[in-house]
Amino acid sequence: MSVKIKICGLVSAEDAVNVSESGADMAGMVLFFPKSKRNVSISQAKEIMSALSDNVKKCAVTVSPDAEQVREISGAGFDILQVHGELFDEAYEASAIPIVKAFNVTDIGSLEKYAKLDKVCGYVFDAAEYGSGKCFDWKLLDDIPRDGKMFILAGGLHPENVFDAVKRVRPDCVDVSSGVEKEEGIGKDRNKIFAFVKNARMA
Repeated sequence: MSVKIKICGLVSAEDAVNVSESGADMAGMVLFFPKSKRNVSISQAKEIMSALSDNVKKCAVTVSPDAEQVREISGAGFDILQVHGELFDEAYEASAIPIVKAFNVTDIGSLEKYAKLDKVCGYVFDAAEYGSGKCFDWKLLDDIPRDGKMFILAGGLHPENVFDAVKRVRPDCVDVSSGVEKEEGIGKDRNKIFAFVKNARMA
């Protein structure tokens, strides 16, 4: 099975078209996190999602969301809820869609707690600072049990290192955001997206 590919931080319908045409499997949109330059509103996210092809899974990326935000996401047409920071009990209960829990190098130790939760369908392993574009030491993942939930590698990936990342870590999915960004302004670079997908699949 070839590795799945998630392009994260979409901000426009143009991004969505490029992701769809590249053959990527998942698209992520940042919601309820105004500190991020990639943050979009629910209505913007719906526009972006309407430009995605049907075979691309739609992922809402959040940081410590509350129950009301999770309900809004669940009703907006997303397939997956990705949670960085805290996954509060009320937010967990409120989710009508599967959850991917994100970890950075500082909180990998709490993984066991989430492994037992039925709605958690996967884990994202990211650098210390989400969206920073920085890599971390992949050796930290060597002892993570492969328990049947999706194992997603993120943090500092780009077209030039994704081949090595897939070979070394053997994740189920690779996740990129800043590594395929345009040089100027926000939004994704079509050529970088296509190069990332091609190089990941070659591994």
